[in-house]
Amino acid sequence: MVRRTTLAGAWAALRGAAFAFLVAGCTATPTSTPPGTQVPSSNPGPGSDQSSSGGTGAPSVSGSGGGHGGSGSVTSTSGAGTSGTSPSGGSSGASAGASGGSSGGSAAGAQDGGPSADAGATRLGSVAGCGQGTSCMAGNDLAVPASADGFQLATPANAITVQPGQEAFLCYYRTLPNTSAIDVSAFQSWMTPGSSHHFIAYQQTSGTTQPDGTLINCTFGGGTWIYATSLPGVIVEMQMPTGVGLPMAANTQIMLNMHFINPGSQPVSPVVKMNLLYGKNIKYTAASMTSFNPTIDIPPATAAGPGTQTVTGTCTAPVGSNFFVVTSHTHKHATLAEVNFVSNGVSQNLVHTTDWEHPDARMWPGPNFLTIQQGDSFTYSCSYENTGTSAVTVGETAANNEMCMAIAYYFPASNASCR
Repeated sequence: MVRRTTLAGAWAALRGAAFAFLVAGCTATPTSTPPGTQVPSSNPGPGSDQSSSGGTGAPSVSGSGGGHGGSGSVTSTSGAGTSGTSPSGGSSGASAGASGGSSGGSAAGAQDGGPSADAGATRLGSVAGCGQGTSCMAGNDLAVPASADGFQLATPANAITVQPGQEAFLCYYRTLPNTSAIDVSAFQSWMTPGSSHHFIAYQQTSGTTQPDGTLINCTFGGGTWIYATSLPGVIVEMQMPTGVGLPMAANTQIMLNMHFINPGSQPVSPVVKMNLLYGKNIKYTAASMTSFNPTIDIPPATAAGPGTQTVTGTCTAPVGSNFFVVTSHTHKHATLAEVNFVSNGVSQNLVHTTDWEHPDARMWPGPNFLTIQQGDSFTYSCSYENTGTSAVTVGETAANNEMCMAIAYYFPASNASCR
């Protein structure tokens, strides 16, 4: 079995920062019972709406990010000065709807101003993903898959209450029902619209498990990152390429690290659901590459204008790594987030997003993946504006803190890293 990437080092650094966050107005009732009534499955099989590389690509749809993991460098100013320089190159997000070359295909620009497929760049020939996954479909709920196809994790109905104007950070632990080892080839998820910001699914490791059904207030998650999204109200799917999957031992425990924001005037009771679908004939183990830049410190506004900052970083992966999804994650002070691919000294843009809640996602559905060659790397950058009277620093809350993340999925699993 190929070894999977973990976030242990990054989490150790984050814990060392000793963040403390107040979850005001949030109540969570721990439960050891399974989720409520199971609905018979009517879901189509995974991957039915994927587009292939080359030819005519699919229209872009907003993607998303989530979560935590590395470090980076910064440039910042106070007042009306510039926001720093971020890595750039290749096709820019302003060229929405531009035609791609014969090898890259063509795609409509992302809804948030993301890039179209790169003209003439065979290795960067890609299409737009959605919700940090490979596709989205309309839906006001997520049906439970047939028992032969997989299983569902869902937070219990009415177990979570978020008061008006409050944020909630919760962790829900569920032990999978499989009695023997399985391979997961796709994830599907759905979150209640109107209050759900994002959730991250972590595979728990020894020493991090909780009694089955535990629902507790928490800040950061822990374990091995396996899936995340911040697009509520639709069914998001992460379909791995043919022959690629994530092995899970019998009775593996999954933790859903959830972030809710209630902007309304009435209490809400959000629900999160995630399907894990079985894979067959798996040859390669998937992994995630996640960065987390802890150097964010956006100065307050002055009479001259908003305080600004740009933070940057670099990610690398072993030669032969095949990337199939790349996206980003920030909070509301972000004015621009980018992920670029650097090869032979040339930087080409993959993600260019100005919508912090629905960032762009790029994907390579195969067989032509973004395959790493000697010397290749990724750069990421996030630019911010602060109109408030206090500095904005790194942290969980979307109202008062910021994040800068590049998030990618690839195979075979190896030691990809970010700084």
